[in-house]
Amino acid sequence: MADKARFFSPDCCQLCGECLSHCPVLGYSLSQAREEKDRLNRALSSAVLDRCTTCFSCNFYCPNQCQPYDLILLRWNERYHAQGLPAIARMVIPGDRASIWSQLYPLLPPQEKEIIQSWREIDGKSGKEILLTGCFNAFSPYLTMTPLLAELTPYGDERLWCSGGHIYQLGLLEVVNKIAQRAKQVLEQVQPKRVITMMAAEYVMLTQILPEKFGVTFDVEVVPLEQWLWQQIEQGELRLNDKIGKRITIHDNCFSKSIGDQHWQTVRNIAGRCGAEIVEMEHNQENALCCGFGAAAGRFNLLDLIEHGARSLREAEEAGADWLVVYCSACYFVFSLVKEICGSRVDLYHLLELVDMADGRTPIHRTQERASDIISIISANLTRMASNAEARRRFWIDLSQFDHEMNSARINFQADRLTGFFNRAYKNRLVWNRATQSSLHLLVRLILHLRRRFGND
Repeated sequence: MADKARFFSPDCCQLCGECLSHCPVLGYSLSQAREEKDRLNRALSSAVLDRCTTCFSCNFYCPNQCQPYDLILLRWNERYHAQGLPAIARMVIPGDRASIWSQLYPLLPPQEKEIIQSWREIDGKSGKEILLTGCFNAFSPYLTMTPLLAELTPYGDERLWCSGGHIYQLGLLEVVNKIAQRAKQVLEQVQPKRVITMMAAEYVMLTQILPEKFGVTFDVEVVPLEQWLWQQIEQGELRLNDKIGKRITIHDNCFSKSIGDQHWQTVRNIAGRCGAEIVEMEHNQENALCCGFGAAAGRFNLLDLIEHGARSLREAEEAGADWLVVYCSACYFVFSLVKEICGSRVDLYHLLELVDMADGRTPIHRTQERASDIISIISANLTRMASNAEARRRFWIDLSQFDHEMNSARINFQADRLTGFFNRAYKNRLVWNRATQSSLHLLVRLILHLRRRFGND
């Protein structure tokens, strides 16, 4: 287990309240912030534990570098030990039968099934530059179907749990410690020349959080994909002659805040070379909002995820952007989902798709289709929970699963019947069409409006 002293020391905190008073979500006055921070320090109940969206910004605001976000993780860790996780959290637990991975894989087109299966293979990858795809890119493996990445050899497996990134955000520290050991074992087996991470989360986990807080180090160079892409552009490997001519806004993901200014500028340099006009949304860079994924960490409420995702989509619209561009595959999936549920006039693209277009190709783009698949999975899981008391039980993650060596066994593509039923329904034009979509958008927006007006409980 990680040394908790590496996370937060109460002696460091002077209760100045800067961390919580500047939070882009809480909206606390300085006096309220001081009171709530004191309650967190003393392990008392606090609304912060319900409302935190895991965006990392509070670490920026602390003048003493006390890492207040880590204190929230410690409190969530204590809550997990006492209460376990609610059943709905199974959807983001790799390997669980209710997880999005387990239920999405059978729905993928044949070529994408082949891709994610090939990612798992370890043999033949030694000494190569490895593209570490990250567990959430398994929701959109088509992003790697581009000549841009031809020089890289993909490796990815959801059983690596994104090197612990999204589980770290939930405060499941013992689980992260186990994941760290597994990640070290796998990378030692693969023996890559260099690792290029598709997600900032994995870069930060492998280079900062796992070594500094869990004592697990990796004897390999790790580089974020955005840095690698910029090097390709600077060296003339990518010409980017087809300027896209669109006004875009960029969503900076939570983990990018642990990398900082240089990373944010690199992303904007790439977008600029693609011929995009960049307009900043209200919250960006160190003040960026969570896409919505982390917003569900406090209460595991899907409406919290939708509400915060919709807020960022509104900010993109208010900035006058044609497109919202992300460089995190978790943000990509969340915004795809929220856009399908709430509607938005901005289109969503991954930075890779932007570069692909500027390099003269039309990228494979399946956000709407994939959002429909994930809505099917959510519908199936909610139906099971409503009809089966066992499916509603809270649970603890079985740590013994990490004691076994991970192999490249074939993925189970056996479709879940209930998920398949909803998936066929949502792809039936009599059920899912422009009229029903518009009705859903209006209904969800009304629900979110009522939550904001009367409280979000």
